[in-house]
Amino acid sequence: MKYSEINLNDNIKKALAALGYETMTKIQEMSYENILSGKDIVGMSSTGSGKTAAFMIPTIENIDIEDKNTQVLVITPTRELAIQIVQETRKFLKYTQGINALAIYGGQEYKAQAISLRKGVKIVVGTPGRIRDLIKKKILKLDKIKTLVLDEADEMLSQGFYEEVMEIISKVPKNVQKLLFSATIDNRVKDIAQKEMKKAIYIEAMDNDTMLTDNITQIAIETKEAMKFECSYRIIKKEDSHSTIVFTNTKKKTIELFKYLKEKNLNVKLLNSDIDQKTRNNVIKELKEDKLDVVVATDVLARGIDIKGLELVINIDIPKDNQYYVHRIGRTARKGNSGVAYILYTGKQIERIKELEEYTKTKFKYEDVPLEEKNSETETINLPISKRGLYILTINVGKKEGIKAKDIIGAIGALTGIKSENIGIIEVKDETSTIELKEEFVIDVKNAFTNGKIKGIDVNVINNN
Repeated sequence: MKYSEINLNDNIKKALAALGYETMTKIQEMSYENILSGKDIVGMSSTGSGKTAAFMIPTIENIDIEDKNTQVLVITPTRELAIQIVQETRKFLKYTQGINALAIYGGQEYKAQAISLRKGVKIVVGTPGRIRDLIKKKILKLDKIKTLVLDEADEMLSQGFYEEVMEIISKVPKNVQKLLFSATIDNRVKDIAQKEMKKAIYIEAMDNDTMLTDNITQIAIETKEAMKFECSYRIIKKEDSHSTIVFTNTKKKTIELFKYLKEKNLNVKLLNSDIDQKTRNNVIKELKEDKLDVVVATDVLARGIDIKGLELVINIDIPKDNQYYVHRIGRTARKGNSGVAYILYTGKQIERIKELEEYTKTKFKYEDVPLEEKNSETETINLPISKRGLYILTINVGKKEGIKAKDIIGAIGALTGIKSENIGIIEVKDETSTIELKEEFVIDVKNAFTNGKIKGIDVNVINNN
């Protein structure tokens, strides 16, 4: 169904047309009339499916412009999502007078929010803690609320906001319309629906069983833990991406990877829970405006953030929760665009990779670590060539240092990601060792073994001129 065909205010239709909204997504089409008629909804849909438009457009249609009181309250788990919902709502309202929207969340001064709310805000979007505080301070009044929306309900509850959410629900009029949207409907979400919603209509509008679009190319690369930072850098260079998010599981790793990529002269910023809200907002804004090459982030950026045109997602770590893998890579390939998602894993993690394939009902492409870019076509000219037509690289360690061929193979794998099947014959002599390599692998090994180590022993490449 097309937006131009439904019963909708002409100014809203005009704004949607300018935004390129033509055909309704599944969740939008299934929700529209039900929300418009005042019914309670429990909606489950895939990431990037247009949930904000699904609940906000019909909700706007029901707002009384003459009433200055707050009529719509949207509760979200994160500041970023609150800001994004308000930004998107304002786009829907571009040609509509008399309806305003405000994002409220921790980290902002109460005074500024109080001034705005006392002037009159019809749509309030915020995080549970700040909403509850403003209610207690009698700054946010809910007696005229018509519609209460819980967005990303599963995430909100998993973050421990159950008590805050239930307290807010208890403060709204009993006959208020309640809309609950979530990527998954677990027992905690069902509990709220059963306790607080009147004959709710359940809508399941998954685009497919995987909750992912077919526009995402998923690639898995096996590598050593010590090689992951370099591998992510090479992926970024290989893909020539103008907008990339690299996800890690820990704040510590975001800082380490940020420093590593910064030293590689990439325009990079980091986001984790320690970053203040103003900086977070600026980083997301720069990424959306294509002013950054890379953002290194924890899962604070995994859900609810819509970055149009994001080309590349790299998972340095496998997320502990399969659902978070879906949320992470769902940041790319938004609204019909295409994207690429990489995941790096060590050999021992292959079962987790297979588990993700099964979970997403997707067959990953398996690739090797990208090779280092050549700086010169003459890199291998002066190296000797073996009878098998392979280049011979000589290093300054051998039997006297207790080095074996398997040690050299292991070091090459750890330092470059090159697999053993791509290495030719290794001959370990008393004081030196020779390694046969195809031309495309010479630079990587040569660079790795220039002031590198094998079993803690300093290694240098011997000049083969």
